[in-house]
Amino acid sequence: MDSRILNITIVAVENSSITFDVSDASGNTRVHYRQVENLFAFEPHNSLSAVLINNQFQLQKVIRSALKGEPKPGQVVRCVFIRDFPFLSGNDFNHFIQIDRRGDQTEIRVSSDETPGICKLYTDGSYAHETNRSAYAGIIMGRENAVERFDGVFAGGSSGLVELLAVYEGLKRVRGEQSVQVHTDSRFVIRGLAQWINFWRLNDYQMAYGRKVRYASHWQKLDNLGEGRLLELKWIKAHS
Repeated sequence: MDSRILNITIVAVENSSITFDVSDASGNTRVHYRQVENLFAFEPHNSLSAVLINNQFQLQKVIRSALKGEPKPGQVVRCVFIRDFPFLSGNDFNHFIQIDRRGDQTEIRVSSDETPGICKLYTDGSYAHETNRSAYAGIIMGRENAVERFDGVFAGGSSGLVELLAVYEGLKRVRGEQSVQVHTDSRFVIRGLAQWINFWRLNDYQMAYGRKVRYASHWQKLDNLGEGRLLELKWIKAHS
């Protein structure tokens, strides 16, 4: 993946509009963004602005994240930009989302067919506000139809964290499998693994507004478990 570090310098912030300068090793360009209309304007048009224009969805995500930190004129936001990154669409969740890290480069693709003979992991998690407790469970179906079950309960947590832990605990138990199919009803976990972790890894797990990614240590552990492997993610509708 063609990644680069961008420095975004805030020029002006007014209501839902923001003006900022973007620079990297190739040059700089000024960008005007109106959040309500979701419109960008670039000046001047050069090689850097051409990259940004072709990747406006990614730029939109970065700027909206930066706006959460209530940026001030003169503030510099450092972020990682990955050219032509394959972001997921809503329809992709009806298929198998594959993260292949077995080679030198990470490949992210969507397939209507599952990998034959793959080890399968089914996970779920739940957080109860009333008792402030979390629980997760999972089933591992090995290549030769061997079945293993696991579960855990702990105080505190959240819905997102417990779904993340369910997948982590499952993958931890199948370290010897190079290819694993993961079934989960958490789009939060799938988007994290297939999209955002690729940016967080290159940006020291920092968000565009300077705050550490939520559950950063857990994401890092999960990321380590995916290294050198094929993870095939399958979203399941909750309570189905």
